[in-house]
Amino acid sequence: MAPHPLPPPTYAEVDAIVRMEDAPLRNLHITHTYYVLRVCFAGVLGEVDQSWCVFATWASKTAGAFIRKEMVASLERDMLSRADAVMRGLGVTQARLLGSWGLPSGVATVVTSIMDPVMSAVAEHVARGNLWVFQELGPLYTAMLDHFTGPGATSPAALERVLARLKPGPLESGGQDLLIRAVRAYHEALSLPRAKDRAERVFLANALVGYHEQTRLQEPIIGALRAPLKALFLDHLRELLRGSRMPETWLLAAFTPVADQLERCWRELMTRELMTLELPDRALRLGEDIPALTPSADFPADLMRLEHPELRALMKQLDRTPDDTAGSAARDWGSLKDRMNLVVDLFRSRQQDRVLSQPPFTPAQVEAFQQGRMPAGRL
Repeated sequence: MAPHPLPPPTYAEVDAIVRMEDAPLRNLHITHTYYVLRVCFAGVLGEVDQSWCVFATWASKTAGAFIRKEMVASLERDMLSRADAVMRGLGVTQARLLGSWGLPSGVATVVTSIMDPVMSAVAEHVARGNLWVFQELGPLYTAMLDHFTGPGATSPAALERVLARLKPGPLESGGQDLLIRAVRAYHEALSLPRAKDRAERVFLANALVGYHEQTRLQEPIIGALRAPLKALFLDHLRELLRGSRMPETWLLAAFTPVADQLERCWRELMTRELMTLELPDRALRLGEDIPALTPSADFPADLMRLEHPELRALMKQLDRTPDDTAGSAARDWGSLKDRMNLVVDLFRSRQQDRVLSQPPFTPAQVEAFQQGRMPAGRL
């Protein structure tokens, strides 16, 4: 087995990252650690089939842009354009009722002032999800590296040592049955001689981990989609008009319909941003079908037609369009069912895509954040 170019992370290193309080810096460490786990796990599974860690690397890197609030300026421009359209679309009676604050310039002042706190709420939810997933799966993949490497890696004892870290039971009651099944599938892959059998076990494991992860992420995803723009808009308006002769009940009655429309606009924009995954060679729009792997094939040959019974059953449960990336687009990112329909096609089509093996950061950037500094350049 070829030595890895990077040393595997230790439990202590993973725990130290989990304990970091600086969310943007922690995210960089999480993203890089997923990459290191991917590299090291290739020494266990082989270089052909990618583990879940490769997809986690790019999902975490994408999350970092939200955590660092990098899109505040572009979202503010989009929101101001939407706000202008909302105000210009008001009826004559409503416009007169709102007076000078009903002018597009007045509402724009309020929208501009609340964009940073709105994005802070989004960043908090995304950072929480980023942490929750790593807190649970970082140590698990470290354990698999620890026990599925070297003499005895394929033994039942090695499997049991990893499974001992997991709690049986359904996820709804705090159990980790999906992860238990995933660990078993990864372990089975180690001793299978046929490439197709190994590929199917790895895909099964990745899909089960993804299902567990996306279920855990439901709360922070909904929280990010529902950042309280309406409440912040009305609160800031109250502050601006404090001391004026306008009664608060009149203010709320006059501006709540406007705030409702602005919040709908915001959720549309936020959904668009959240439904984007930055990969090394492209930005995937998750509201569109996953691109086929090649002009002639949606999936690699080993995963073109699935044979393993457990995998086929899982795909029947999660994939609306079996054996086809057409129809993989997510309609509603707040829906676990919609997300998983897309995730399984992404995992299946790109499991053997070497492009995803690229490091997410330059060596200089890694050195910077490992020294506690935010790196220069595009992250």
